[in-house]
Amino acid sequence: MARTRIYKNLNMKIEKKYYFYAGHRNKSAGEKCGRPHGHTYDVTCTFRFGTMKNGITMLFSDIDKLVEPIIKEYDHYFLLCEDDPLVEILELAGEEYKTVPFETSAENMAIWLFNRIKNEAGLPIIKIEFAETKSSKIIYEEE
Repeated sequence: MARTRIYKNLNMKIEKKYYFYAGHRNKSAGEKCGRPHGHTYDVTCTFRFGTMKNGITMLFSDIDKLVEPIIKEYDHYFLLCEDDPLVEILELAGEEYKTVPFETSAENMAIWLFNRIKNEAGLPIIKIEFAETKSSKIIYEEE
Protein backbone atom coordinates (compact mmCIF):
# COMPACT_ATOMS: atom_id res chain seq x y z
CA MET A 1 0.00 0.00 0.00
CA ALA A 2 1.41 3.35 -1.05
CA ARG A 3 2.27 5.82 1.66
CA THR A 4 0.84 9.35 1.50
CA ARG A 5 3.62 11.86 0.95
CA ILE A 6 3.03 15.52 1.64
CA TYR A 7 5.60 18.12 0.66
CA LYS A 8 5.33 21.61 2.12
CA ASN A 9 7.08 24.92 1.59
CA LEU A 10 7.35 24.37 -2.14
CA ASN A 11 7.49 27.01 -4.83
CA MET A 12 5.59 25.05 -7.47
CA LYS A 13 3.96 27.01 -10.29
CA ILE A 14 1.28 25.92 -12.72
CA GLU A 15 0.61 27.89 -15.88
CA LYS A 16 -2.75 27.53 -17.64
CA LYS A 17 -3.80 29.07 -20.95
CA TYR A 18 -7.29 30.16 -21.92
CA TYR A 19 -8.86 32.27 -24.66
CA PHE A 20 -12.08 34.01 -25.56
CA TYR A 21 -13.46 36.00 -28.46
CA ALA A 22 -15.12 39.36 -27.83
CA GLY A 23 -15.89 42.70 -29.37
CA HIS A 24 -15.38 45.99 -27.56
CA ARG A 25 -14.43 49.60 -27.91
CA ASN A 26 -12.33 51.79 -25.69
CA LYS A 27 -13.36 55.43 -25.93
CA SER A 28 -10.30 56.50 -23.91
CA ALA A 29 -7.79 54.97 -26.34
CA GLY A 30 -8.13 57.19 -29.39
CA GLU A 31 -9.96 56.97 -32.68
CA LYS A 32 -8.86 53.48 -33.78
CA CYS A 33 -9.62 51.69 -30.49
CA GLY A 34 -12.69 53.86 -29.88
CA ARG A 35 -14.48 52.20 -32.81
CA PRO A 36 -16.25 48.86 -32.29
CA HIS A 37 -13.89 45.99 -33.11
CA GLY A 38 -13.01 42.54 -31.84
CA HIS A 39 -10.15 40.35 -30.66
CA THR A 40 -9.19 36.82 -29.84
CA TYR A 41 -8.03 37.33 -26.26
CA ASP A 42 -5.31 35.00 -25.00
CA VAL A 43 -5.18 34.69 -21.22
CA THR A 44 -2.33 32.94 -19.40
CA CYS A 45 -2.61 32.46 -15.64
CA THR A 46 0.21 31.45 -13.32
CA PHE A 47 -0.61 29.89 -9.96
CA ARG A 48 1.78 29.24 -7.07
CA PHE A 49 1.31 26.25 -4.82
CA GLY A 50 3.22 25.60 -1.60
CA THR A 51 1.99 22.08 -0.83
CA MET A 52 2.04 18.88 -2.82
CA LYS A 53 0.30 15.63 -1.83
CA ASN A 54 1.34 12.39 -3.52
CA GLY A 55 3.05 14.31 -6.30
CA ILE A 56 0.12 16.61 -7.13
CA THR A 57 -0.39 20.26 -6.21
CA MET A 58 -3.79 20.59 -7.93
CA LEU A 59 -5.24 18.78 -10.91
CA PHE A 60 -5.21 20.87 -14.07
CA SER A 61 -8.85 19.92 -14.66
CA ASP A 62 -9.80 21.22 -11.20
CA ILE A 63 -8.18 24.57 -12.02
CA ASP A 64 -10.09 24.64 -15.32
CA LYS A 65 -13.40 23.97 -13.56
CA LEU A 66 -12.88 27.13 -11.51
CA VAL A 67 -11.26 29.45 -14.07
CA GLU A 68 -12.99 28.62 -17.36
CA PRO A 69 -16.46 29.81 -16.25
CA ILE A 70 -14.97 33.21 -15.37
CA ILE A 71 -13.09 33.55 -18.67
CA LYS A 72 -15.89 32.15 -20.84
CA GLU A 73 -18.43 34.54 -19.30
CA TYR A 74 -17.12 37.12 -21.80
CA ASP A 75 -16.84 34.78 -24.83
CA HIS A 76 -18.63 36.03 -27.95
CA TYR A 77 -20.04 39.12 -26.24
CA PHE A 78 -19.59 42.79 -26.91
CA LEU A 79 -17.85 44.31 -23.86
CA LEU A 80 -18.57 47.87 -22.86
CA CYS A 81 -17.94 50.25 -20.00
CA GLU A 82 -21.23 50.46 -18.12
CA ASP A 83 -21.64 54.17 -18.93
CA ASP A 84 -20.89 53.85 -22.66
CA PRO A 85 -23.74 55.32 -24.78
CA LEU A 86 -23.73 52.14 -26.90
CA VAL A 87 -25.25 50.25 -23.96
CA GLU A 88 -28.56 52.03 -24.48
CA ILE A 89 -28.48 51.42 -28.24
CA LEU A 90 -27.68 47.71 -27.86
CA GLU A 91 -30.44 47.44 -25.26
CA LEU A 92 -32.98 49.02 -27.63
CA ALA A 93 -31.84 46.70 -30.43
CA GLY A 94 -32.21 43.64 -28.21
CA GLU A 95 -28.54 42.74 -28.65
CA GLU A 96 -26.67 40.89 -25.93
CA TYR A 97 -23.60 42.50 -24.38
CA LYS A 98 -21.64 42.58 -21.12
CA THR A 99 -20.75 45.67 -19.13
CA VAL A 100 -17.84 46.26 -16.80
CA PRO A 101 -17.23 49.25 -14.48
CA PHE A 102 -14.24 50.54 -16.50
CA GLU A 103 -13.03 51.19 -20.05
CA THR A 104 -12.24 47.84 -21.67
CA SER A 105 -8.49 48.31 -22.11
CA ALA A 106 -6.24 45.25 -21.96
CA GLU A 107 -4.75 46.61 -18.74
CA ASN A 108 -8.13 46.96 -17.04
CA MET A 109 -9.31 43.56 -18.26
CA ALA A 110 -6.13 41.89 -16.95
CA ILE A 111 -6.58 43.34 -13.46
CA TRP A 112 -10.33 42.55 -13.50
CA LEU A 113 -9.82 38.90 -14.46
CA PHE A 114 -6.90 38.48 -12.04
CA ASN A 115 -9.05 39.68 -9.14
CA ARG A 116 -12.08 37.63 -10.18
CA ILE A 117 -9.95 34.46 -10.36
CA LYS A 118 -8.29 35.22 -7.05
CA ASN A 119 -11.49 36.13 -5.19
CA GLU A 120 -14.20 34.04 -6.84
CA ALA A 121 -12.23 30.90 -7.68
CA GLY A 122 -10.06 31.16 -4.56
CA LEU A 123 -6.97 30.13 -6.47
CA PRO A 124 -3.42 31.26 -5.65
CA ILE A 125 -2.95 33.27 -8.86
CA ILE A 126 0.27 35.27 -8.94
CA LYS A 127 0.38 36.47 -12.54
CA ILE A 128 -1.89 36.98 -15.53
CA GLU A 129 -0.87 37.67 -19.11
CA PHE A 130 -3.58 39.19 -21.26
CA ALA A 131 -3.08 39.57 -25.02
CA GLU A 132 -5.51 41.11 -27.48
CA THR A 133 -3.04 40.87 -30.37
CA LYS A 134 -0.32 38.39 -31.33
CA SER A 135 2.41 41.00 -30.84
CA SER A 136 1.46 42.64 -27.53
CA LYS A 137 0.33 41.56 -24.10
CA ILE A 138 -0.22 42.94 -20.63
CA ILE A 139 1.48 41.20 -17.73
CA TYR A 140 -0.05 41.88 -14.33
CA GLU A 141 1.48 40.53 -11.14
CA GLU A 142 0.33 41.35 -7.66
CA GLU A 143 3.16 42.90 -5.67
